[in-house]
Amino acid sequence: MSTASTFDKPATTTADKPLSMTPSSDGSFDLVGMLLKEQQTLSAVEQFSKSHDNLLVEDRQTESDPDQAVYYRRLMPATPPAADQQYAFEVDLDACSGCKACVVACHTLNGLEETESWRKVGTLTIGELDSEPEVSTEPATDSASGGMGSLPIAIAPVAAPSVAGVQHVTTACHHCEDPGCLNGCPVKAYDKDPETGIVRHLDDQCIGCKYCTMMCPYEVPKYSKRLGIVRKCDMCHQRLKVGEAPACVQSCPNEAIAIRTVSTGEEFAISDRLVAGAPVSSITKPTTKFITRRAEALAEAIPQDAAIDSVAESHWPLAIMLVATQISVAMIVVERLWATGGWLTGNPVSIEATRLNATASLLIAIVGLNLASLHLGQPLRAWRVFLGLRTSWLSREAVVLGKYAGALTVAVALMWLPVVAPYAPEFLTSRIPDWVSIPSWANNALLAAAILFGVAGLYCSAMIYIATKRKLWRYSRTLPRFFGSGVVVGAALTSFAFWLAGGSTAVVSATVLFAAISAAWKLSWEGRFHLHQTLALESSDDLDRRSHRLMTGQLDRFRKLRLWTGWVGVAACVLAMGAMGAIASESMLFTAFSMSVACICLLGGEVIERLLYFMSVVYDRMPGTLR
Repeated sequence: MSTASTFDKPATTTADKPLSMTPSSDGSFDLVGMLLKEQQTLSAVEQFSKSHDNLLVEDRQTESDPDQAVYYRRLMPATPPAADQQYAFEVDLDACSGCKACVVACHTLNGLEETESWRKVGTLTIGELDSEPEVSTEPATDSASGGMGSLPIAIAPVAAPSVAGVQHVTTACHHCEDPGCLNGCPVKAYDKDPETGIVRHLDDQCIGCKYCTMMCPYEVPKYSKRLGIVRKCDMCHQRLKVGEAPACVQSCPNEAIAIRTVSTGEEFAISDRLVAGAPVSSITKPTTKFITRRAEALAEAIPQDAAIDSVAESHWPLAIMLVATQISVAMIVVERLWATGGWLTGNPVSIEATRLNATASLLIAIVGLNLASLHLGQPLRAWRVFLGLRTSWLSREAVVLGKYAGALTVAVALMWLPVVAPYAPEFLTSRIPDWVSIPSWANNALLAAAILFGVAGLYCSAMIYIATKRKLWRYSRTLPRFFGSGVVVGAALTSFAFWLAGGSTAVVSATVLFAAISAAWKLSWEGRFHLHQTLALESSDDLDRRSHRLMTGQLDRFRKLRLWTGWVGVAACVLAMGAMGAIASESMLFTAFSMSVACICLLGGEVIERLLYFMSVVYDRMPGTLR
């Protein structure tokens, strides 16, 4: 028995006939008979219940099928995926009415938090919305709804496709062929099932670093502050195993969501997108299929929230860690360059200056690396960060910068050994064999190794964000910022260390001048697309304009503070250079004050710049809706 026949023509019995209030044949009124007939009459609800029970009994294929299988069987694949296939969501946009039943079902079944959602419904605007969109209130016919009977659709084709209107888009995880979340995770907390292709998150492995939220262009993984981990849609894989449909599929009243098997290995053009406004599909190769009879109209649609951008998370522990490690490496590089030049010219840098500079560099690196753990939701699991070394730039950064800190620690310890050796207890020094000695080249070798590890670590730090494929975090925008921060503040701090250690005035002045020029250049470069009140780039694209709108709006205080701290730092460097030529004690105090102000302002400016790097980023995303 088909579904339509059961609901359209329920079994008719004598009891279903309307009651008759006419007298009986003998002219008497039979009240008892009338009441007995009324008890045997089925109400509308009872008739529906009877038809429903008939469906469950007659249309069930096997006794092991779930009770509700008859209603969603056609929305599920008939066979498991083959070797070159996987499961995927299929969304009929013409059937989606934006009711959000799928959102509620997903939220309820998975026990999500109040503000957490694994599925969302966005809205596309079609045409010019100069007036209210024309939406059909009549149910669609079979020809209009693709053979779905009288199911409602989002916008019935009552006029040409160019007529203004809206299109609802329900979306969840796309279970990509090349998932960014899986590739970026440093602790292998993601798994792509080799048989079904479902991308699952392993909650017990997650450290809460939130890097997957950056690597996924569709913003699928959601961070739970209460749990300290990230969670995401897993296509209700536990239900699929027993033949049940996922919550979203089973709850949709219009049957707009289905599970299908799709072929893998599909090639995507550089301009392919799931829907209008979405990220390009070539990044992660999503498998979700959106079907519609109005593809041409929807291709020109605009997300309803296209003009709405919010300030992104600041990631302040990461911002401080990045700036600190960049400064630390730059201080060693600048000192080694002066040491090499001094060796070549016969004016070597004093060991006191090298020791003070290296010690300050180590302390800055230790502070930054330790603050980074505050970004983790589960810091006690952070020891597993090396597991993703093969695919994750975050794992590579952690491992390489760890080696940098280790090499620098040993180098600093050897530098201080001659200083503390006279104060060591005799019983300890007497136990050291006479043949034990430290080669004179050990410090130089360790510092060289620290530079190699440090530069490699900074490159890994930059690649963490470049790998997200966010256009505003591309190579040409990220590498100058990251290495520039180190050069600006590292040169300023190195010059201060040299000055405190009694280094050459010429060397100190040249280093301060280099820091001032680098800071001025970096500020001017940032101003072309980021800091100035008006956007200076003639070829600026939509993402630059959107980011600049944030900078001059919600982030305007940070923008102004970045400019003030940067230029005050440059001015302080110039004043310090002018005071170095004098011998008077007042000039010495003014030099110390000027250099202190320069270092503090330049450091503060670079930290603010890194916070803006995170907070002002905008990117293509799945359609949202007005709130």
